[in-house]
Amino acid sequence: MEEVKLDAVTLAHMALDAAGKAGATQAEAFAVRSVTKSVYVDDTRIKICEEKEDQGIAMRAMKGKRLAQVSSTAVFENDAVACAKVATLLADRSPSSRTYDRFPLPSQATLSPGPWDDRIESAEAANLIELVKATIGTVAERGVKVPRGVLRVATIESTILNTNGVDVSHRSTLMYANYDSMAEGTSPGEGVVSFNSPWLEDYAPESLGERLAQQALSARDAKALDGPVKGTVMIAPWELGQMLATSIMPAVSAESVYKKRSPWAGMEGKQVASEKLTIVDDPSDRRGLLSAAYDDEGVPTSVKRVVEKGVLKTYLYDSYNSSIDRKVPSGNGMRRRPQDAQYLFRSSLACAPVNMVVSPGRRPPEEIISSMDEGVVVDRFAFPTVSPYTGAFSLEVRSAHIVRNGSTAGHIKHALVTGNMFDGLKNIVEVGNDATIAGDTILPSIAFDGFEVVGSR
Repeated sequence: MEEVKLDAVTLAHMALDAAGKAGATQAEAFAVRSVTKSVYVDDTRIKICEEKEDQGIAMRAMKGKRLAQVSSTAVFENDAVACAKVATLLADRSPSSRTYDRFPLPSQATLSPGPWDDRIESAEAANLIELVKATIGTVAERGVKVPRGVLRVATIESTILNTNGVDVSHRSTLMYANYDSMAEGTSPGEGVVSFNSPWLEDYAPESLGERLAQQALSARDAKALDGPVKGTVMIAPWELGQMLATSIMPAVSAESVYKKRSPWAGMEGKQVASEKLTIVDDPSDRRGLLSAAYDDEGVPTSVKRVVEKGVLKTYLYDSYNSSIDRKVPSGNGMRRRPQDAQYLFRSSLACAPVNMVVSPGRRPPEEIISSMDEGVVVDRFAFPTVSPYTGAFSLEVRSAHIVRNGSTAGHIKHALVTGNMFDGLKNIVEVGNDATIAGDTILPSIAFDGFEVVGSR
């Protein structure tokens, strides 16, 4: 007899039942289905358009205080049952937790459901192709090529069930784009532009194409930096977002604090940054790609002021780490990712922000630049990451410009910006007002003192 394909919710209920029969004292099922539509660009031409669908379960089982997790693609009943049985078997062999003895209990949400865009759900391949054509066409009109690119939209529908009575569902949409550009010449110039939003209407193909072309054209004229540049360093939102994601996000995670990996351990209520910096974890923000009424454990989310005028106000807790610190979970157990909807059931729970929002300043970047005596504005790093343990970084600049007396004095590439992110946060010159969605962070450009810019040769 041919097996019948089942929906994720039905499979989650089957998995919970199977875990109980296998001997689990408690069980939790995170079931998710996603549909992703992508258009890929190769050498300024659309190469392929594809649609992918996946469905699976992440199963957590407990025996007393012994906890194990197993994940699997799940389409048929046997998939769910097997996943539950293996998780329960592994719980027997797992070490016992000293503090964690139960999954979350049911609780009423106080925030509205996260963003869902019907236009993304109904978008056809032809709609996405037209958006990509408009983007790369704008770039090509400037005589610039697009070597690689992708435009992706996705819908995610998830359900969290546990044997304590949690039964919540969530659905969201996301849109992600990333394009490289190249302006040919004796010294070719490169550019890259990324885009994130839960809303299709936010994608402006011509504007994005103009930025992409301008980056490459500016970089073509750029020179490698020979000597050091002193002064202010302003970093663009997308690059800065990735730097904060590898520094501040781990620093405020209760897991990092518990494992003594956070530079901000023991700093709650103390000054950790400039008074110009305020950061809110805001799951109610409709711009947030992961905004939701519940986290991925089924715990209600809430708006939390994490850093207020430079003072660390709170850490973020999932259910496991809250048990260690004897706190109430803050709704920060996350599996979902801001740029990719596929195979989310494979992701382990992470204690992380839902939607980190850096409060904007009053002036646009252009006005801040006009006030700079000397400095560098970085548009693009090669790989903008920071040590989560120390905050140290040494990042290669791919596109930037020197500022002298409030005006651009030349474009540079192949320089290094070095410094410490946690020290830099104490030396903020000004925060811009150009709020930008960058993954699971919404933030503007920020100008810092104390970073060094040196030649890379």
